[in-house]
Amino acid sequence: MHQTIEKILSCSTLPTLPAVAVQIIEMTSDPDASLKDLARVIQNDQGLAAKIIKTVNSSFYGLRRPCASIDKALVLLGLSPVKSLALGFSLVQSVSEGRAGSFDYRSYWRRGLLTAVASRLLAVRVGLDFGDEVFLGGLLQDIGMVAMHRALGAEYDAVLGAAGGKHRELVRQELAMLDLQHPDIGAMLAQRWRMPQELFLPVRFHERPSAAPAACVDHVRCVGLGNLVHDVLSEAEPGPALRQLYERGGSWYGLESGEVDEIIRCAGEGAKEISGLFKLDIGGYADADAVLAEAGRRAIALVRLAPGESSVLSSASDCSALAGSDFDPLTGAVGPRGFESAIREGFRSAVEHGEPLALVEAVIDRYAGLVGEHGEGSDIEAVMGVTALLKRTFEGQGGVVCRIGPERFVVVLPSTGRLAARVLAEAFLDDLDRVSPTWTSPSESSPMRVTTTLGVAALDEDTRGVFTEARTLVLACARAMQAGVAAGGATLRVFQARSAAA
Repeated sequence: MHQTIEKILSCSTLPTLPAVAVQIIEMTSDPDASLKDLARVIQNDQGLAAKIIKTVNSSFYGLRRPCASIDKALVLLGLSPVKSLALGFSLVQSVSEGRAGSFDYRSYWRRGLLTAVASRLLAVRVGLDFGDEVFLGGLLQDIGMVAMHRALGAEYDAVLGAAGGKHRELVRQELAMLDLQHPDIGAMLAQRWRMPQELFLPVRFHERPSAAPAACVDHVRCVGLGNLVHDVLSEAEPGPALRQLYERGGSWYGLESGEVDEIIRCAGEGAKEISGLFKLDIGGYADADAVLAEAGRRAIALVRLAPGESSVLSSASDCSALAGSDFDPLTGAVGPRGFESAIREGFRSAVEHGEPLALVEAVIDRYAGLVGEHGEGSDIEAVMGVTALLKRTFEGQGGVVCRIGPERFVVVLPSTGRLAARVLAEAFLDDLDRVSPTWTSPSESSPMRVTTTLGVAALDEDTRGVFTEARTLVLACARAMQAGVAAGGATLRVFQARSAAA
């Protein structure tokens, strides 16, 4: 790994900042530097100065009167916007000068610019005073990809190919194939350029905002939310990203769905304007109004119980916190209504075809005390981590992972018997025991070991006379899980019919 890092960082074609950008970074890190001196440095590069003035006069900055000079821009807008624009234009110039090979610069800049614009809009909306810094953080976030491609060439092309064009898959493939990842390389490059931590830390943590240090957690969160805005406007299926954006925007900053929708609309419009000013080809992306309208239509078409049909969950679990949702917006797992549909259809099919059907219910132990013990955001980190492991363990076996309460999950396993479900459940517990000690909350760096209690029940040859309807199977699984909780948690209990035990 160290040899690969050295090979990347010593590559002669890595992006390098122009001299004026280096001067700007040095000057703005000096508390005694004057705005007049900074204006003089920028004005020495007439092309850069003209680009900055044109940009601050755009509708994106909304100045009431035209600005004719860098001096005036610094007075009207302050240091941060002018510095960020100067570094942004310098970054674009640096990356553009070395363009070659098979790297998809159009997608690269689309992700960077949509994230940058959305990050700034989010920061301004929630009253954070560093909107221009997160704009640059969004623009800079994936610079490690450029560095790795220029240094490794075909080797990195293979990584990109393995990711299949899915950015969320890229880090996993980088670690698997190269034992390093582009956020770390990008942060090293930004540090080499002597950028302050509020710029290089969003680069390092933009893929995992929950792991960001407390000193820059809001910077990283804004960039992370900006990434989701990009996904909403660029992904073929924007629903999961939109649900996650609503959930995280609400839990982190109290944003209502209407506010999030407006940010998406403004980001879509703003990125088009800024791409023209930066002379970047970012290709096309979805119309925000069309995406949001389709999301609204799908919400209206949620699964509903038939008239007079009661909930299979009502006697088994408290799902009031998520009730009415077909999908869980935080995790992308199936929600309580979706579980209703999955278990009813699964039970009907199992009975009709004489096949087994298993349920695995999981509850996060001591969930209510996580925030008090590990700080803000630890509950979200635990839920996201447990969901990811449940999906990894069960979805490959045809399982449907459902979140039916804040800390409760049920997996529906068609064509799976009790013993096979138990083996999978034990594998999940082993994975959780191994992985969760590496999880940290956004506000603390110490590990937070998460445990769960699991219950298993199955419709099979031994229980067909016991489970005559879906409700009884769900209730048996819940009782098995509750027996594990009563025994102290962090364990697995399997429902076994008396006739089978005899």
